[in-house]
Amino acid sequence: MSDPVRSLADLGLPAFLQEMGSVMIALLDENGRVLAANRGFLRLAPLPGPTDQPWDVRPLFINPRLDDIQALTPYHGGALLLYRGMLNIAWADRQRQSLQGHIYRWQQGRLLVAAEYDVEGLEMLGAAVMQLNDELTGTQRQLLRANQELKRNEEVILELMHTDPLTGAGNRRRLDEVLATEVERCRRYEQALCVVMIDLDHFKTVNDRYGHAIGDEVLKQFAALLRGHARQTDLVARLNGEKFVVVLPATRLKNAVISAERTRRQLESHPLVEQIGQITASFGIAMLASGEAGEDLLQRADQALYRSKREGRNRLTQSIAPDQDAAPDVSSC
Repeated sequence: MSDPVRSLADLGLPAFLQEMGSVMIALLDENGRVLAANRGFLRLAPLPGPTDQPWDVRPLFINPRLDDIQALTPYHGGALLLYRGMLNIAWADRQRQSLQGHIYRWQQGRLLVAAEYDVEGLEMLGAAVMQLNDELTGTQRQLLRANQELKRNEEVILELMHTDPLTGAGNRRRLDEVLATEVERCRRYEQALCVVMIDLDHFKTVNDRYGHAIGDEVLKQFAALLRGHARQTDLVARLNGEKFVVVLPATRLKNAVISAERTRRQLESHPLVEQIGQITASFGIAMLASGEAGEDLLQRADQALYRSKREGRNRLTQSIAPDQDAAPDVSSC
């Protein structure tokens, strides 16, 4: 290379080190070639003259050798210091010299070599290097905290994108994603999968008689009731209006009916909002059939739900696909 020696200041070290003659300082790449050197280093090992060849100074270091230093882990677990001790140095036909020196691990696999002609200068350099390292460590910590905060914000945004803002239940986007995943899991592992579709009975009357604020409170309390009966692996989602869906992975039809009936009875016997009194819901239940898509499963549950509505509300209806056994004592379609 035509001009191998650059300013140490350009590489992030204080400018005063460039002209320091009492300490030799050189920044080397991973192959031992000089990237930058100060006046003290050039005093010991003069630049060999203009050349297009890299300036390799590995032969300068007799003991320890640079190759051995590069294999070391950071000194005492510190961030930068690799070696502290005597550096036996000889350049060309000059007499060998023994200097007290430090060798630091620098960025991108580089080495920062410093040896003293006087102890005071070396101590000044060590303090400067460690200050730079502290600043770098502080910056890395700030970046880590910023990345963690960004990740938390992304998780919050993602959760909001999949959540019904009124009830805190999953929204239609969340329902579609979970249902697609569970249908695939059901087929891969030959597990059962059920959905329960629920619609509050006469909910329009609640809004008309008590107002939408009370109606919203009923929806919130109903979503909380459904979540209270759900397992950690289940999904409670608001489909639209007063209609909700519960996805029950690894659940057969009989158990889905038992779970839905438990919810129906609690809703019937415990008012969601005291000033309204009793409110009921109708349920439609379906289990995934062979070759059936998630949307088809929802459609069958919806048909069963409206069968419950037509037969008087506040009841369960199960949709039975071919080769499926119905749960006993429950209306079927």
